[in-house]
Amino acid sequence: MSGGPIPRLRWVLRTLRTPRRPQSLTVLLLLAAGAGLLLWFAKHMDNYGENLALNLGTDIVGVVITVFVIGPLISRAQEGRVREHTRLDYEWFSAQVYGSTSNVKVLDTFSNLFGPQYSERLFRGIRSATAHGARVQILLLDPDSLAVILRGRELGEQGADIRRDILRNLRTLGQFARRLDDTPRQFLEVRLCSTSPGVTLYRWDERSLVSFLTVGRLSGEGVQLEVAVRSPLGAFVEQRFDELWQQSKPMERFTHLPVTLVDATDGRREFTCRFVYVDDSPYVAGHDLVSYMARHRLDQLSAFSENLTVPGAHELIVVDDESDLHQLLRQHFAEKYDASATAFVELRPAVLVTE
Repeated sequence: MSGGPIPRLRWVLRTLRTPRRPQSLTVLLLLAAGAGLLLWFAKHMDNYGENLALNLGTDIVGVVITVFVIGPLISRAQEGRVREHTRLDYEWFSAQVYGSTSNVKVLDTFSNLFGPQYSERLFRGIRSATAHGARVQILLLDPDSLAVILRGRELGEQGADIRRDILRNLRTLGQFARRLDDTPRQFLEVRLCSTSPGVTLYRWDERSLVSFLTVGRLSGEGVQLEVAVRSPLGAFVEQRFDELWQQSKPMERFTHLPVTLVDATDGRREFTCRFVYVDDSPYVAGHDLVSYMARHRLDQLSAFSENLTVPGAHELIVVDDESDLHQLLRQHFAEKYDASATAFVELRPAVLVTE
């Protein structure tokens, strides 16, 4: 007689839900061959047909009950289960990302996940996930937002360099995105939000790690709650992520400014420039833009960009390279891009002349 249908059928259920691997198929074939051999040896026993029919019928009934009744009940119970992690294990999370096939999400102020110690392992995971069609969404705080200042105050001494930490994350992510081919790059999105999320989210497929932004401690150092995405807590954090995502801006809008220069007598030219803000005024840097300006009369040029706070035409004002403003711009530029620039041009809103 069989050892009871439920243990065997739980194994069957797990097998049906698990992706097939070559070694799994080999084991399955060996088990099937062993079962066939055992049935062949038992064919001479009394009432062989009746015993075989009885056992097979019992197992089939058990399969139906397990798949359609017990399985869903176990799944719903697991969705509500919360597992605690004492801290955020970045290597462990990167391993989960590697096997993802549908969704990967990260929501945080900034993250050591993108630091030098863990980033390469994560990026290998992202390459694997995007190769399987997974969408990767990363949402960090805008370094120039008020929320960064407030979060820095909450962290105290640990928050002194929070803006620089975010900038380092963005540079690392930007470099990684440029190394990707077109196909995986379309599955990777990095955006910036200007509102504090209050929570952190590290999701892979249908599971996620959730934590809360606390005073005086980085989110990764606190307890992480591992929950199912469809659980009440998981659904709440997912909703928060989606709200912030809709209000966020692409990382490229923070790192590069599209500028169109219009010459009154010589048409127009498109540029994509690195830029910084000082006292709410935008300053762009770019050898090709400065070179273009040198070949044209400044009083004939106007600059336009949809990403500027003030719409319409802007004058181009070259910053004196011996001024204090120039030194300040170089400092801001180096902090933002970890690079140097020698020439800066202010985009100043044009003054309309009326009669």
